[in-house]
Amino acid sequence: MRKLVALVLWCVWLGCRADLSEGDSRDAGPGSGPGFEAACAPAEKPTCCAGCEDILIQPVCTAGSWSCPAGSTDERQCPNTPERPACSLPRHPQETYTYPGCANDGYGCPRLLTVYCALEKLRTERAHCEQDSDCVAANVDGRCAGYGQCPPAMVSRTAREDFEAKAAEELSRYCTGSPICVSSGSCGFPSFESRCKQGQCVAEPPDAGP
Repeated sequence: MRKLVALVLWCVWLGCRADLSEGDSRDAGPGSGPGFEAACAPAEKPTCCAGCEDILIQPVCTAGSWSCPAGSTDERQCPNTPERPACSLPRHPQETYTYPGCANDGYGCPRLLTVYCALEKLRTERAHCEQDSDCVAANVDGRCAGYGQCPPAMVSRTAREDFEAKAAEELSRYCTGSPICVSSGSCGFPSFESRCKQGQCVAEPPDAGP
């Protein structure tokens, strides 16, 4: 009888040891379980950009390490010069302004000739005339480009409002609220007259003749 009681107690003791072992396994620390992923260090976060240009892209944190998404580059792999740091802050619109059919040229200010080309395209498209009285000077705020004051932008009377709206839109896109460069423009004539020459409105000095 005593042998039977001892056998039962021994079996109960083995069962308790097994439960304790399972409990120890379940209570393991957070670093030992499967699927644990370390966080990426903020100090090691790279700056990613598209083809070493100014279009910035958010890096990706995977398994504790940073990487730049496909199609982008870590700035440390880009050439870096004092004149044009790689992956720098986006450039001002004056430096990146473009218009269809106009070359990307500057003159004192970046892309100044580009925006002048754009405005002249808009003007000539709205400067058709048959006689001098068809023409009028548009009211243009030249903003940072100094366009439309000397000489004034001569357009058809019927198209003046449309030109003024389109010109304001382009100048706003080029200059924005905080231009990095301002051109005032200058000319040697105190006044101009509207003339119709070869079907186009133009601005000429008073003594320019017919």
